Amino acid sequence: MTEEVQVWVASLDVSEERYETLARVLPFEEKERAESLTPIARRRFVVARGILRTLLAGFTGTAAEKLRFSYGNSGKPSLLDRTDVHFNISHSAELGLFAFSPDRPVGVDVENERPVRRLLDVAQRFMSDDELRALVATAPEERDAAFLKAWVVREARLKAEGKGVWSGSEHINPRPNLTHKLFAPRPHYIAAIAAPDSDWRLYTCAMKD
Repeated sequence: MTEEVQVWVASLDVSEERYETLARVLPFEEKERAESLTPIARRRFVVARGILRTLLAGFTGTAAEKLRFSYGNSGKPSLLDRTDVHFNISHSAELGLFAFSPDRPVGVDVENERPVRRLLDVAQRFMSDDELRALVATAPEERDAAFLKAWVVREARLKAEGKGVWSGSEHINPRPNLTHKLFAPRPHYIAAIAAPDSDWRLYTCAMKD
């Protein structure tokens, strides 16, 4: 049977009333973490974590403010003492993605389309030899888009394994049984979702702003 991996798409730029509602469901440790960020990053962190908790409350039947997370070695959150909901989040600029699966780990990544500074230097540091060769062979005017597509795929696949691009996994290809799908959650954004095996399909849902 084909299982469904859901990705909810939401704007992180919300009204003050909505912000206050979402902020109220965050525990002390998440509010404390938010305080260490710049004002824009702080606001988007609070909104993203509030949305995540609200969605998880719907899946689990547990009040959003009572949900407790544990964190892997690379900081990937999971629900404490529950294995029936797997999730992952990513955000870029004002857009947030929230991925959920009932039976397998998931990884999601999103980037807004933009010029990438020192593109080849970054690629040489973080991408595999095969990815780097493919990027170098791409026409210069198409490299930004090609880089971002490769980046979201790589990051989503690493996150599905509980790893991250900063976890010492540079130049190591993620395990081969992972599959991924590229998609455009909104105009001028590129995203990827990854999960083990191939017996799953992607379902996207846009949240109202």
